[in-house]
Amino acid sequence: MRKCRSHWSQGDRERHQRRSHYYEGPHTSHSSCGGRTREEVVTPPLPEHAAAGSPMAMSLDFKTYVDQACRAAEEFVNIYYETMDKRRRALTRLYLDKATLIWNGNVVSGLDALNNFFDTLPSSEFQVNMLDCQPVHEQATQSQTTVLVVTSGTVKFDGNKQHYFNQNFLLTAQSTPNNTVWKIASDCFRFQDWSSS
Repeated sequence: MRKCRSHWSQGDRERHQRRSHYYEGPHTSHSSCGGRTREEVVTPPLPEHAAAGSPMAMSLDFKTYVDQACRAAEEFVNIYYETMDKRRRALTRLYLDKATLIWNGNVVSGLDALNNFFDTLPSSEFQVNMLDCQPVHEQATQSQTTVLVVTSGTVKFDGNKQHYFNQNFLLTAQSTPNNTVWKIASDCFRFQDWSSS
């Protein structure tokens, strides 16, 4: 199964447009749409699966599916960390109503609990150094289109000591005839240097 892996440099939009890439250097997330910010990841409709098509058609369909999943994951990462750092009150718009967050082993479920949890966190400065994504096979998700997104980087809370972090998201597609909106079903955040702090 093909994966989309990227390390990207800040401001490098040309290379950021490629589907599968490997970049050196940190990236501070940012996102805007026509001068306004947004807290929703929207992509064109996902391709229909070739039910009775040839193996070649199915292969091309899967490649398109993977490419779109990678684009959605890259856009999601930009929006998520920008929102976490600068508009945290809007962060839960990225989550499903019954989403679950596991933050360093502590479980938080549902939008109200997520809102309360995010309100307790101090201000943050995230830098994403690595992004990896891949579609999750539909047999594992009861035919729900899902993408696994893995990030790692550094974060400072309230300007204090920098911590390394790793975060995994399961994004699920909410499709309409005109577009696909991606929402977080599951989110797992962990400091990588927890024992040394």
